[in-house]
Amino acid sequence: MTADLISGRLGGDTFLAQVLGREHRRYPAGEDEREAFTDLLTWSALNNLLATQRLDAPRMRLSAGGVIDAGEYTRLRQYRRMPDWNQPVPHLFHQQLKEGATLVLDAIDEMHPPIGRLINELEAWLRTGIQVNAYASWTSQEGFGVHWDDHDVLVLQVSGRKRWRIYGRTRIAPLHNDVEFAEEEPTEIIDEFVMEPGDILHVPRGCWHAVAASEGEPSLHLTCGLVTTTGVNFLRWLVNRMVEHEEVRADVPRVPAEYELWTRRLSDLVAERLRSPEVVEEYWRHQDETSPARPAFSLPVGVTGELAPSSVVRFASLRGNVTENNDEVTYSAQGRRWRLPAKVTPVVTHLHRNGPTPIKELRELVPDVPEKALLDLLRRLMDDGALVWEGDA
Repeated sequence: MTADLISGRLGGDTFLAQVLGREHRRYPAGEDEREAFTDLLTWSALNNLLATQRLDAPRMRLSAGGVIDAGEYTRLRQYRRMPDWNQPVPHLFHQQLKEGATLVLDAIDEMHPPIGRLINELEAWLRTGIQVNAYASWTSQEGFGVHWDDHDVLVLQVSGRKRWRIYGRTRIAPLHNDVEFAEEEPTEIIDEFVMEPGDILHVPRGCWHAVAASEGEPSLHLTCGLVTTTGVNFLRWLVNRMVEHEEVRADVPRVPAEYELWTRRLSDLVAERLRSPEVVEEYWRHQDETSPARPAFSLPVGVTGELAPSSVVRFASLRGNVTENNDEVTYSAQGRRWRLPAKVTPVVTHLHRNGPTPIKELRELVPDVPEKALLDLLRRLMDDGALVWEGDA
């Protein structure tokens, strides 16, 4: 399953304009789509992660109406040259799950490549960071009770089934550090359904919900938590861009007679900037160009620099922007800019739009550029962190 297929199922731009952050909506899979997410996380792969990764709490935790003390299912393991850690004991771990606990594994996208690759693409489409948590449960006991999250989520049901109860929102678009919180959970269910393999669910932040594997089978799903990008973030960016004005750089007046004139001038400056029709797109462009790339290593070629026509390369970031003029092409990403000769513009735009590509195919886009010159340029981009080697075609 690729990000393009997911965005297509959600409705593309319609989802962004009408659903994201606004209302919960389930997208049932067709019968031919039931295995759409199977390759993202198999039970075997999950077993391997639990057995081989140092998953200290709270990154890996068990919950049953509250987080279970890790001492109930782990034992301290000591090393001579590494920090000690509380290692899960399989039979104690299993027993907690039998008794109704839900297994939660945070940021699984950072340790499991199939999920990481998908989320890298989804971040480029949604123009925001995403953290993926895995949830596995076996019983009808709710791991967390009725609750709401302070970020929008996309839920991908990988295997098994899970019953969701939706209670709606008591505060629109709550923030992590908000001025007001709803403490009393609602009691009226506004929607109830069972997520089946291949289904997708969007839950906006602030929407109360409860989840349980009440269908008599093991359930495994992924929750993609979107980093919030709110008016607060936008206004902070706007203010930081306005330091060119003397009034913004100046101290706040201490004489009451100056208050009104100074605040009126600030108001005029902000209003003028907000009236620009390009200001919001300028903000999104800044987000794309400064978003950090997900770590990707290029050993051994990253050290030897030995790229060849058969080498497959891609930009480290799937976000960023490409701008052209008569003399050069500029690639902006990861908070940096790379200015390159205009004659390699087809290579830069292709990598930006299409992802991993063999160098021999890139060479065909610029027949007037000598092979050695192209290889040297790509090596420099790799040495500078802009390019990743992904093997040989």
